Amino acid sequence: MKSRTVCRGVICAFALMTAVTAQAAKAKEAADPKPLPSTAKNFRLEDHMGGSHELYRYQDGKAIVLYFQGNGCPIVRKSIPDIKAIRDEYLPKGVGFFMINANPLDDKDSIAEEAKEFQIDIPILMDSAQLVTLDLGTKRTAEAIVIVPDGWKIVYRGAINDKQEYGFERPKGAEHEWLRDALNAVLEGKEPPVASSETKGCLIDLKEMPTKTSYAKHVVPILEKKCVSCHVEGHIGPFAMDSYENIAGRKRMIREVLLTKRMPPWHADEYHGKFENNVSLTREELRTIVAWLDSDATEGTGKDPLLKYAVEDAEAVWPLGKPDIIIPMPKPVHVPASGVLDYVRQIVPFEGKEDIWLRAVDVLPGDRSVVHHGLVFLDYPDQLENLEPDMDGGLNGFFAGYVPGMLNEPFPEGTGKWVPKGSRFEFQMHYTTTGRAATDQSLLGLYLCKKKPAREFFTRAATTVDFEIRANDPRSPTTANYEFDREVILYEMGPHMHYRGKEVSYAVRYPDGRQEMVLNVPNYDFNWQTMYRFEKPMRLPAGSELIVNGAFDNSVRNPRNPDPTKNVYFGEQSWDEMFVGYIGYTYVRPDDTPIASTKVANIHLGKPLTVENLINTRWKIGKWSLKFEADNVLRVGKLMKGSWEHQGDKLYLRVAGDDFDLEIKDDTLLSHDGPLEFLEYVNEDAPAAAPTRVSSN
Repeated sequence: MKSRTVCRGVICAFALMTAVTAQAAKAKEAADPKPLPSTAKNFRLEDHMGGSHELYRYQDGKAIVLYFQGNGCPIVRKSIPDIKAIRDEYLPKGVGFFMINANPLDDKDSIAEEAKEFQIDIPILMDSAQLVTLDLGTKRTAEAIVIVPDGWKIVYRGAINDKQEYGFERPKGAEHEWLRDALNAVLEGKEPPVASSETKGCLIDLKEMPTKTSYAKHVVPILEKKCVSCHVEGHIGPFAMDSYENIAGRKRMIREVLLTKRMPPWHADEYHGKFENNVSLTREELRTIVAWLDSDATEGTGKDPLLKYAVEDAEAVWPLGKPDIIIPMPKPVHVPASGVLDYVRQIVPFEGKEDIWLRAVDVLPGDRSVVHHGLVFLDYPDQLENLEPDMDGGLNGFFAGYVPGMLNEPFPEGTGKWVPKGSRFEFQMHYTTTGRAATDQSLLGLYLCKKKPAREFFTRAATTVDFEIRANDPRSPTTANYEFDREVILYEMGPHMHYRGKEVSYAVRYPDGRQEMVLNVPNYDFNWQTMYRFEKPMRLPAGSELIVNGAFDNSVRNPRNPDPTKNVYFGEQSWDEMFVGYIGYTYVRPDDTPIASTKVANIHLGKPLTVENLINTRWKIGKWSLKFEADNVLRVGKLMKGSWEHQGDKLYLRVAGDDFDLEIKDDTLLSHDGPLEFLEYVNEDAPAAAPTRVSSN
């Protein structure tokens, strides 16, 4: 009896302590003089599954619900069935749902583990810098915020319902369904009946923002390390960071591009791979700059340290310094104010009297505003034609290049690119009109090695051209592969898509079947196409394969989308699409004999080929698939239509005005380069597969 009394005393003491703690927290919150925001500022955050989300991209929705999650919080855990049920009810009605985690001790792995254990299938956005949480004024987990895209007004904040209390749950369920009531009102075009309610959740350990930040001592060193190299006159940045006035006068814009991760231009997440050219801000750097911007961005005393970057007469900047050899395009290109231009190709002979090795190459546009991209290929002399790599117009790689946002680096130590005497440089220039006439004469810069490097550096690519992006599809996936026939050292990777590019990742599949993701770019940006270079290069055994997975956003949520109502296919213009995964590597031992491909291609139909059994079969030739249809219709990939004709042991093909021929040998088709790969027999009578539903999240 005595022990029970003691136990009851402990319970009462614990309950009293909990109540006192809760009351103290409420008093502190009530004493906070900062008013809660009435609108939501834009932001971009990555989720626990590797995706990236920008709030203002969801302007086509009826409402967005943000729900604050924290690992281990009992109230959040108990509320998971309720928030999922509400999501399932309102997602089809145009309401988007996200969770946000701002707990400083919760990392991606632990959040993913919590999501798995409690079956959370809503993206959990990771606000590790806590800036979004501070902007929203949230102090506790289990708070729901309802945002209406029309003006980004916050129309409700508080608990989902009143089911949960500290330490217990109402046995009869909720008496008030505040979140449902708010969403019903929004869908009816009305104000919610209750604009706020008390949130019963766990306090988020919000870190104090830096105070007394100094422009010269704290802010300028970050700008010099991560920003100034591009933001100088004559370089790629839209304005020069060469004075306090040029920073402070843009403080609202700078804050916005930092919170939406438009700047600095780094789009890989931090969880896969470490890269030496990473220009992203650390959490501490981000918080320091934002704290300074939010505290009136004062200059302080003393000389402005950014003035040393000011120049009066800016010239076009070679980021790597002046090249040893500069080769201009043979003649200028006049770009009209409007219209569509075909690729411009110009060839320049290499005048050197001997072979050279290069430690770096670069392409400097004459007028960046009209250069969509510029690639340079190397045509070997006739006697070395058998050694010349087939770059296929850039789809298989390039010698040198410029694409928006690419900042070329010297090739890795001990490597270089080879230029044999008698070669020719071929410029491939893609121009876009801007509303004003312009003239471009881009330059190729060559940086010479002092001595022959140990290994040749190759820029190659995993590419597919056979894809179809459906109209209004927010996530249309595709994939490409590249197999290494020798042991290699992989140094860098760089994805290339056009305006509908959404996300891309690189994974290595080892010969033993293991697979490892080495790069994830959840927020691909056409304007900033980066070659991501490893801090520690990867040594891959022969037979390893790179798998490049990506997706396109052909919806209205993509602000760069030229036209979401059209199906999109491979093409050279920016309103078409490409999917190219560039890579830079060397052979470990250049003289190694290539191994046979680890892919076993099926080249046999399985029975002698006839006109009858050829119909409705698909074959692969190079990057393209061929489908032989009835009435001599030939489908090339998902876009082009041609014709085929059978004569004896030959098939004569006509596509886009060009003629080709294939040979029939038993149960196989042969081209001039060898057998085609048999893909499948297409049963036209089979029922179509049900379309996959894609969540608006």
